[in-house]
Amino acid sequence: MSDSLVFEYEQSLAALSGDAFQDEVTARLQAFINDFQPVPATPQGDAGLDALSYRGKHAHCCYGLEHDKFKTNQKRESAIIEKFKSDLRRIFELEFDNKKLKHSDNPEMATILPKGQKIKHIQMLTNWFGSHRILGPITTALVKYAAASKCRYVEKTASVVVLGPRELANRYAVDEVTIARSRQRILIEKVEEKAKSITLTSTEKFDKKMDDLKDLVGGSEIAINALRKELQLSWRKSLALEQELNDTLPNMHRELETNRSQILTRVSMLMIASDEPWKELGHATEIASTILRKTFDKQFGMMIEDLGSGEIARLIGECPVGWEKPNSI
Repeated sequence: MSDSLVFEYEQSLAALSGDAFQDEVTARLQAFINDFQPVPATPQGDAGLDALSYRGKHAHCCYGLEHDKFKTNQKRESAIIEKFKSDLRRIFELEFDNKKLKHSDNPEMATILPKGQKIKHIQMLTNWFGSHRILGPITTALVKYAAASKCRYVEKTASVVVLGPRELANRYAVDEVTIARSRQRILIEKVEEKAKSITLTSTEKFDKKMDDLKDLVGGSEIAINALRKELQLSWRKSLALEQELNDTLPNMHRELETNRSQILTRVSMLMIASDEPWKELGHATEIASTILRKTFDKQFGMMIEDLGSGEIARLIGECPVGWEKPNSI
């Protein structure tokens, strides 16, 4: 295993936060643990578990610390300790009442764990492990909670371990596929963060077409308002990617402009040929996504669908791609 690949992957894991960190950890562990099972938060929460493995004997809890939110190591330590202690209380079915621990049913545990199985080991996975001072409070909490709990779903002798980016990078092989995936996630996170600060300007055409759509498709105002919101979000992401490529990868920015010309041509032909062009939005998005995927799948394949939607929103807002109200009789 190349030391440079391991180091880059360690840095990538440390750079990711929130869902992006959890998704990357999940993808990595799924590649090496046959029965690694992510736990969706729906329909009633994940019971404090982000994943299970080894037939339910091992539990996994992830925390991708938001980097800008915690400015000092002490604040990072406190945030990680409190997050993982909270997860442990849910697993042990405990809550505080006037600073005293009491039993609190966690009914979703029974729907997640195999019947009769109790958790024997808990992995706490975090994107920051820059201090050993998080270890004592977490292991102390484990012992305290085990003593106070009915332990319906976890063994009283359960163990806990904290793993950070370095440990995760060194635990299993790192290859080019892993690096490419982590690079994608970092780019996506940058784009999504940048998109939050982008203000759409000159949206008159877009707004008019969305308003016209309400007249053309009667009784669908709620759905159209939701569509407007999602298209605007995708539009901001598309503009954010354009800025990111222009700043860091000018060659790819030129390829994006070429793709945009192809999308405009294909989507314009589609709309012109249709008697009801507003019904072609789904097909138009597929066209945009297909064109973008041919060029950019390796770089940011995980966000191609969003970018395809964003390009269609941009065309609706900036170009003569859309629809008109039928003429009054």
